[in-house]
Amino acid sequence: MSNYFKNKLKDRLTYCREWKNSIDFYLANKEITKKADEEYYKTRPFLKIVLDIYFLPYNLLRFIKYMRIRHEYKKNEIEIIILLKKINDYQNWKRYKNK
Repeated sequence: MSNYFKNKLKDRLTYCREWKNSIDFYLANKEITKKADEEYYKTRPFLKIVLDIYFLPYNLLRFIKYMRIRHEYKKNEIEIIILLKKINDYQNWKRYKNK
C-alpha cells in the first residue's frame, strides 16, 4: 500500500468523521424542534390533529428522509471502523516490514 493510498484513506476518514459530526448536530437540533412542537401543541390538540391530517403526505416524506439519514449514519459508523482498521493494518505492516 503506497503512502498516497494511505493519505487518501486518512482523507476519507476525516470526511466521514466530519459528516458524522454534522449529522449528530442535525439530529440533536431535530430533537429540540420535536420537543418544542410537543410543548406548543399540548395546549392546542385540535390544531395538531388538523395539521397532522393536512400534512400527512409531507410528513411521510420527511419520515422517509429521516429513516434514510439514520441508515446512512449507521453505514458511516461502520465505514469509519473499517477505515481505522485499514490504516492500522497498514501502519503495522509498515512497522514489521522495516524490522
